[in-house]
Amino acid sequence: MKNPPELKELFYSKVYQQGEVPADVLEECVRFRTQIYIEEGYLPEPEQSAGPDCYDAQSAHICVHAKKSGKLAGYCRMIYDEPYPLPIVQLYPGLKDCIGAKVEISRFSLQNHWRGSLRAVDMTPIFRLARELLILSHQQNLQQWSCLIDERFQKLCQRFFKMDFHILGEPQMYLGSPSVPCIIDLSESIRNNLHNPDYSAFWETRDMQAWIAEIGVR
Repeated sequence: MKNPPELKELFYSKVYQQGEVPADVLEECVRFRTQIYIEEGYLPEPEQSAGPDCYDAQSAHICVHAKKSGKLAGYCRMIYDEPYPLPIVQLYPGLKDCIGAKVEISRFSLQNHWRGSLRAVDMTPIFRLARELLILSHQQNLQQWSCLIDERFQKLCQRFFKMDFHILGEPQMYLGSPSVPCIIDLSESIRNNLHNPDYSAFWETRDMQAWIAEIGVR
């Protein structure tokens, strides 16, 4: 049996820095993330929306497109902590002085077809989003992410991707799902996954190799 073509060739990524996302692209992103949140049951009514909101203007936006159709297959944003406080601090005011992270990962959305693909060797949308976020973080010398993450998705990421989560509080309802406030240590998460053979394709960029060298992993 012939091996299928590498899935990493089926997608391309685009990163829009803070303040640089075109209006029509942001509109497409809002439609996409709203559609995903409705499909997942987080937004029970079709007229509800996952934005736009005040944080879109203070975010970098990461889009993964299918090469064949050009349509979005995955999306997320990295919110910076100015001018508005991060959403995690808005929901958990007591965390304001104990969160060292300067960014929050938000609106992580995947097309239904790709939500169950958990091998980085395939470089499906979930891994392309994660790698672009890590590259962006390395370029900006960021060592941590904060997030308000669906409790089920957090457990999945902990189990399959060995991400270094530090849970900071009890779950609260956020955008229709029980969500937990977390800090993710990026260097430790890299260490936890570096020698997994399924993830070899994940590290094949200059930024990733530089980060690996900096944290002294062999």
